[in-house]
Order: sequence, then structure tokens, then C-alpha cells
Amino acid sequence: MANDESANERIKESANSLQPITHNPKPTALHPAVWVLLLALVVRVAWLMRFPTDPIAPVDAEGFHLLAVNVLAGRGFAIGWEAPFCPTTIRTPLYPLFVAGIYAVAGHDPVRVLPLHLLLEVVTTALVMRLGHDLGGKRVGLWAGVLYACNGTTQRYTGYLLSEALLLPLLTAALWTTTRCLRHPSAKKAAVTGLLWGLALLTKPNVQFLALFVGVIAFSFQRSAFSHQQSAINSQRSAISLQSDSPTSSRIRSRFSFLISRFSLLISHFSFLFFWLALAVVLLPWLLRNRVVAGRWMLSTAFEENLARVSAVATLAEIDGVRVEPWTETWEYYYKRFVSTVGARYDWDTRAPLPGECTEQQRRQAEIARAARDVVRDHPFSYLRAHLRGVLTSLRDPGHRLWYHVLTGQEWESTGVVADIGARLGWSLERGAVGDALHALWTERVARPPLLAALLWWGLSAARVAVWWASGRGVWRLRRRPWLLLTLSGSIAYILLLPGPIAHDRFYLPAIPLIVVLFVLGIAKTTKVSTRTALWRPGV
Repeated sequence: MANDESANERIKESANSLQPITHNPKPTALHPAVWVLLLALVVRVAWLMRFPTDPIAPVDAEGFHLLAVNVLAGRGFAIGWEAPFCPTTIRTPLYPLFVAGIYAVAGHDPVRVLPLHLLLEVVTTALVMRLGHDLGGKRVGLWAGVLYACNGTTQRYTGYLLSEALLLPLLTAALWTTTRCLRHPSAKKAAVTGLLWGLALLTKPNVQFLALFVGVIAFSFQRSAFSHQQSAINSQRSAISLQSDSPTSSRIRSRFSFLISRFSLLISHFSFLFFWLALAVVLLPWLLRNRVVAGRWMLSTAFEENLARVSAVATLAEIDGVRVEPWTETWEYYYKRFVSTVGARYDWDTRAPLPGECTEQQRRQAEIARAARDVVRDHPFSYLRAHLRGVLTSLRDPGHRLWYHVLTGQEWESTGVVADIGARLGWSLERGAVGDALHALWTERVARPPLLAALLWWGLSAARVAVWWASGRGVWRLRRRPWLLLTLSGSIAYILLLPGPIAHDRFYLPAIPLIVVLFVLGIAKTTKVSTRTALWRPGV
């Protein structure tokens, strides 16, 4: 009895000593990735506030605006301020429909599209971080996101109605899912990858051959992985055949495991067929539309237009030994002369026109494209020289003219020094005048330019060399992942080489996410490249 009373007293004392429990959570910090995304948004908003733009100032931006307006007005997919509204086959529909959707909700004001551009850039930053994380770990992903958020090229085009705003997140997502699909193939991943590539093609047709290249890479990887896994299954079959003295239950389990492995191998072998299936499903409606409008199965006539408007003109100027800048008076002179030659060949002035102005215009465009192919085919070396010279000229331009104008409000020509020092040095070196080349470099980049102009040129040039060196080192670190290396480096090479004579930073935008990731991968001290290499070998 005494024991019960003492126990009750102890319970009462412990109950009285209990203190109320209060919730005092520790303050939580935002994830570093969220700060990176906010940085990307703030940088681009600050740029647009400091340098407001006319969203439809570039001719291509005006074209996208007109496509969206005419679609909403029921005039069809046509570029033009007034009749006739001929259906175009140059542009693909996704970005114009994206703009049209915003116009339908917010009104026909191009400025109202820009907030969506900002959000698309934030999405691209997130995808860059994911790609960097998969290639080199969390730190590589975060720093790749920071560099992309602060890069000065993509942010400058955020304020214009250009399809690159939508292409960047779609293409980056397509390449990211491609790398994941190469790592662990599955039907679902392959279908998502094909879907994203299809949407990228419907945004800008320039990447259509890149999509085919990636499809071939995936198919080759699939065949290689299949052969490795087939060898492993054959070894497993041999092991089962040697188990004649094993218990029946053990042999049954081994054979069942063998059948499961065989079935999984077949599923993996055909997974990339879903890539092509998804790609075809996405593109088929637009291909059918072009078949009805133009009488041909095609994605776009953009390559034909560029062949006539760019490649043929640059080739003809190269034949004459003239170094011509795109869209200058000399460039337009060569194009008009070329069109006049085509008109004389096909008797435009005397032959009976086809019924309908749009039909006749379509026929003339086809004849110009045919003549442009003849020019390139008959003068392949002149075409290659002009094409590669345009690419090299653009790649060696550090962007000093642009940033000098941004910082001072004055054009580079006001400094009184040569803008393209590379062409000046090349002119001297072609004549064996090494001393003159060195003198020109000293005079035009050290002695004569203002201090800010000199610092800009030397600083940006050094930065460009550092970017290419570190990116090359990043590619080297992927050498044990051959399929991934080929996909990423091949994509960069395709994007850089494609523009040719009209190459400039706008056409290089799709390569920037990949270059940023490879740059960080190249300078990172520790990455997951060495520890996870085996996961990227076919059949492992």
C-alpha cells in the first residue's frame, strides 16, 4: 500500500514538472539553385530596364509578329502587312503560335511577350544546371547555372521577338534528355527525347540535321550496347548449360533469369524506335500542311532561302575575289544581279504567269533556289572558302564593338582604329609582311586606341581564348564517354559551322548552354567524370 502511494506521488511530481512544448523551427535558407534562378531573372530584367528595345526592330522579329497577327486575323500563316497574304513555308509554326497565344490573351503588343521570354530564360538556366549536375556533379551544375545567368549574349536577345527565346529551353532540354537516354535507355525516355526534338524543329528548322545526327548517334549507341549485352547473355547461357549437375530448382531459376535478361535486352534494343516515332508524330501535321501548300514533303524552305540569299551571294563574291560583308550595299548588289540572271534564264518578263500571285511567287522562289544550288555545285571550293571564312571571322570577333557602344554610347569607329584586326593581320601575313603585321597589332590595339577600347579588346579576347581552352578541357574529360562526347561536341560544331557567311552571335545562342557546361567541367577540380565513367559504357 505504501509502495502504491509513493508511486502516485512520483507521477504527480513528474506531471507538475512537465513544461509545455513549443515549436521553434530554425530559419530555413533558400536552395542555392533558387538563388541562381533569381539571378538569371534579375540580370535580364535589369538589362531590359537599362537598355529598352523595340521588340520587332529586327526584320526576323517583325516577321514573327506578322505571322502571329495574321494567324489571329484569319489570314493564315503568312508574313505581310497587306494582301496578298501568301502562306509561307520558311518559318515553322511553334514560336509564331506561342506569340499569337500571348496576343490573344494580352493584346497585340509585342512588349507583352517579353515577360514570357524572361521566364523561358529562367527555365533554360534550370536545364543548364541539370545538365551540368549530370555531367560533373552538384557544384558543376550550380556554377554552370551562374555563368549562364550572367552571360552577356543571351540576355541581349531577350528583348526581341526571335524564335531563339523558345528554341533555347527546348533544345537544351532535348540535349539533356538525350544524354540521360544514352546513359539508361528506355522507351519512355526515348519518346520524351523525340518529342522535345520535334518541338525544337517546329520552333526553328535550322536544327533539323542536328536532330538526325542525334538520332543516328542514338541508333549506333543502341547497336553497340546490344552487342555487348548479347555477349553477356551468351555467357550466361553457357553457364546455365554447365549446370547439368545442379538441382532442378536452381536450373529453373537460372533459366528464368536468363529469359528475363533476354526480354529486357530486346526492350532496350528497340527503345530508340520510340524516339523516331515521337519525332514523326510531332512533325507529321506540319509536313502534311506543307505538302498541301507547296506540293512537297518538307519541314521548311529556310535552307533553300539561305542558299539563295546567303551561300550563292557569298560564292559569287568569292569567285570575283571580293570580300563582302552580309547585308551591305555590295551584298545586295550581288543578290539583285543573281536574281536578274535567274529571271533572264526562265523568261520571267515574257512567259505567262501562273494563276494567282502567290503561285507565281512560289514558282520564282523555287527557280531561284534551283539556280543557287547550281552556283554552289559548280563552285564548291569558292563556296567552302566563303563559308569557312565567315565562321572564322565571327569566332575571332570578341564582341569589342558591341560592348564599347554599350559602355560609352559611341561606335567603335569613333576610336579611329581598325575594327577587325584579324583581317588586317591576315592581309599582311598573306604577303609575307610579318613585321607589318606586328606593327599593325601594336598600333591598332595598344598605341592608338583609347584606354577603355584597348582594355575591352584585350580582355574580351583573353576571355574568349580561356573559354575555348576550358571547354576543350571539358570535352577531354568526357573522352571515356564516347557517345556523350560525340553528341555534345557534334552539336556545338554543327551550331557554329551552320551559319557560314552570316555567322554572328545570335546564331550561336543554342550552343551557349553546352559551352557553359563544358567550360565549368573543364575548370572544375573534382568531378564525377572519373568515378562514373563505367556507367556510360555500352552494355554496362
